[in-house]
Parts: sequence; structure tokens; C-alpha cells
Amino acid sequence: MTKMPFQPPARGNGEGADIERLELVVDRRISVADQVHAALREAIIDVRLAPGAPISENSICRQFAVSRTPVRAAIQRLSEEGLVDVYPHLGSFVSPIRLEGLRDNQFVRRSLEAALLREVAPRWTGAMSRDMRAVIDEQERLLATDDPKGFLNADEAFHRLFAVFAGREGVWPAILAAKLPLTRFHRYSAKPDRLAHVVVEHLAVVDALDRGDAAAAEHALATHLDMIFVMFEALPEEERRHLSL
Repeated sequence: MTKMPFQPPARGNGEGADIERLELVVDRRISVADQVHAALREAIIDVRLAPGAPISENSICRQFAVSRTPVRAAIQRLSEEGLVDVYPHLGSFVSPIRLEGLRDNQFVRRSLEAALLREVAPRWTGAMSRDMRAVIDEQERLLATDDPKGFLNADEAFHRLFAVFAGREGVWPAILAAKLPLTRFHRYSAKPDRLAHVVVEHLAVVDALDRGDAAAAEHALATHLDMIFVMFEALPEEERRHLSL
């Protein structure tokens, strides 16, 4: 049976409509394929290219003024990352945000972050607390200035500190890989009021660590990370169905 491409709610108006809103100033001194990959990857994660959007080689070549070879290499890499589905004779499309994939990725992310927290808790210091709270203060500032992208970047900085404090920065790339589809879902579905709750949830983790209550800190972290499923269930049924295809 031929697998048919995901069909999203209508967005844009024709082949390549979303692609044509992207910009890339190509630096010919470095790999063009890398630059095209980075531009498309960022657009997919930021949901400027929506789930199910067509990825037209012709449109990318025209928009970025590059040849087909680096474009094909970039699309292949995106496919390997699970961000693009390639259908022979049909074309390439931005991958849907599949619920089962979210569950698996969330399991990996939560397991790794909880393990880091358990290593950090016995060695928790006032300096660590100040570093964490500085990131939370920055999130509050970004929230007040209506900068959701900056806020979500600061969110990554907050979680990365657990790897830094544990002396296991080599674990962070594995967490980043696991959270890639989670980040895409957050940027697809997050509402402004959700970001304010993130600040409260981060504070709950740090407050528990400051009290020396490692179990409460781990529970607060798990509750925070698992909010992604609450967000999924809050979506309208039709939108959940499209995202899960």
C-alpha cells in the first residue's frame, strides 16, 4: 500500500508558498548544503514551515538562488532527522508532529534530565541557584517584552544548566536530539499564558533544590516536562488528529 502524504489544515496558497517567505543570504565560502539545511531546519522547528507543508526543490532553488544538489542534500539530512517525509514520485513534506513520537522522545528527555537532577541535588550550591534564577529572571524579562522565541531559547539554557552542574555536558546533545520534535510542538501550540506557567514551574524546581528536597525537585521537573501532553489534549480535536497522522 502506498503511504500518502500528510494533509494539514490549509495554510498558504499553493506550492512553495511557505518556502517563498524564507530568506537566506548564502555565503559561498562555506557549505551551501549546510546553510540550506540550517535555514529549513530552523523554519520547520519554528513552524514557519507548518506540518505537512510541501518542500519543493524548485521553490527552494529559486528562493535561495542555489543549485539542486545542495538542496537535495539538505532535504536528505532533514529526512534523517525526522523533520521531512520524502515520498517517491509524490514529493517531500514537512513531517507531522506525531503523538507516538512525542511520547518516546519525552520518555528519553525526562529520563536523562531526571538522572542529571539526581546527580546535581546532593552537590547543589548557592551559586548554582543564582545561575538558575538568573535564567528565570531573563525569561520573565523576555515574557514582559513579548519575545516568545527568546523565551524558549532561555528555556533551553535553563535545562542545559543541569548537564553543566552535573559535569555531563556530553549528555546535552542527546537531550537536544530527543527534544527536537518536542520543541517543534511547543512552538506550534504554546500560548502566551503557557509561558508564564513555565516560569512558575522552573521556580518550583529551584525552590525545592534550595530546600534540599531532591524528591520534590524531581517531581516538579517531571510535572513541568509532562505538561506537553496537557497541551496536546487542549488542542481542538481536528487539530490533534491532523498532528497525529
